[in-house]
Amino acid sequence: RGLGGARGGGMASRPDEEAGEIRTAPFELEPEPTPAPRGRKPAAWRASSWTGGAASVALILLVLGGLASSREGGAARGGGWRPHDPRSADARPVVDPRSTLTVDGPDRPVAVGAAEEMAHVEAVDAETERWSMLLPATSADHRVFGRPRWNELAGPDQRLGFTCHRRAIPRALDEPLSIVGFEPVTTRPEATHHITAFGCDAGAESLPETFFGATCAVWAFAVNKENEEGGKKAPCRVMIYAYDKGASGFRTPKGTAVKVGKGTGITHVVYQVHYLVPMDEALPIKPWADSSGIVFEIARGEAHRSRPKSLGVMAAMHTLMQLRTGEAKLPFSYTVGPFRDRLAPDFEAGAGKVTLVAAHLHGHHMLKRYETGLVRGGKQEPFGVIPAYRGYGPDQSFHPLPLGVERDAAPVTMGPDDVMYITCTFDTSDASGDRVDYGVAHGAEMCGQILYYHPFVSKAEAGGDGGAGRLVRPEPTSGEDRDNDLYNVFFNVTKIPTEGVEQDMVEGAAHALAGGSQFIVN
Repeated sequence: RGLGGARGGGMASRPDEEAGEIRTAPFELEPEPTPAPRGRKPAAWRASSWTGGAASVALILLVLGGLASSREGGAARGGGWRPHDPRSADARPVVDPRSTLTVDGPDRPVAVGAAEEMAHVEAVDAETERWSMLLPATSADHRVFGRPRWNELAGPDQRLGFTCHRRAIPRALDEPLSIVGFEPVTTRPEATHHITAFGCDAGAESLPETFFGATCAVWAFAVNKENEEGGKKAPCRVMIYAYDKGASGFRTPKGTAVKVGKGTGITHVVYQVHYLVPMDEALPIKPWADSSGIVFEIARGEAHRSRPKSLGVMAAMHTLMQLRTGEAKLPFSYTVGPFRDRLAPDFEAGAGKVTLVAAHLHGHHMLKRYETGLVRGGKQEPFGVIPAYRGYGPDQSFHPLPLGVERDAAPVTMGPDDVMYITCTFDTSDASGDRVDYGVAHGAEMCGQILYYHPFVSKAEAGGDGGAGRLVRPEPTSGEDRDNDLYNVFFNVTKIPTEGVEQDMVEGAAHALAGGSQFIVN
């Protein structure tokens, strides 16, 4: 879930006593624990009702739905469970980021490769560079993973955690640039669920370089602070890339690029790393030095100008999805759009249409078939289908469009009145309990997508200092589509009945096109 970070995140989980499955319950993460004075334990993560702007809401994504409690491990301290740190602050070693870190324990050793430089730039040719934006051997410890509270069985899952990192894009204040390649880097691939990258303005400098807790988990850096004096805008308003477990990197098609740098309103990157440690790993989780991140390939000069088509990201997710268990073939369908207002500058620049070029279709291990397309004249026109979907693998890579459909090779275009539909078919036969919820923890599911399209109008506001002005786009309205503050990320939050819905999908699509929202769970 690259989208699992921000929206739908108001769900923690209760363990099912018979099968150990994860069930959901509301909670709220507070900011990361403050280091305790010598001889004292760190402060507890606390839980109540998780809220938060871009996650009025899932990272996204996201984002986050389904944060889970675990009944394994830990010792009660007073009235509640505490974030886990198996050693006192005095006993923690100082790690040289140039060396290999090995954490030995009674169960098994965890060996981690030597950390790479945090922000390294390497020339590819005279006008292209590779920028390695990696975590600086950050310890994945109690700041990342927490323990559930004993009395309420609510709180951060011991296997679930988040780390965020921000950096200024090299040369971005001085010249326009094109990102033409994204290569994910993971220290522990088996424990890294997703990495979601956001394009930000210079306001991102107000964030810590590396941070944890609620600010990271619910994408607080993408939440407008409207109640503050002056209605302060969030520094990060667009998603620019997302990696999900097992996916490959992405290179932009010929003539296209994600535009950043001077004049675009995007001069910084913040990314969120979502960890989900495998269930067979012993608890408590042993800390490791994490150097996960993204290597960006960036063009400038003539190499930049040779890619005139500016790529943007539009993403969709249903963050209140609930699935009946015991079903071998269970379709779940929803719609987003139309996009006349939110993509108005792009439709204008594209002579009334935008072109969809690549899609990352996302779900977990219960998802067996994925289909997405457009609704036109009451008819569904698919443009992306994976008939035998497998989560956590190559199916989560960005695929060129059209995908898996019988049609000519003409580009996939979308108009201002088109509605997009998404249909995921799940196998919940082996799930316990009476339902499977949307979420980012073990036992949860997703049905969402991230699309690259062009043209995307990225323009900084007038008067920005040194080309570092804020990105200007149509704001999400105060109506039903105002479910987050990110430009072009659409969360559907309509509650869906899971029983007694027997309705033809074409009729539902026609209803959506007429201005309603029809969701089908057959």
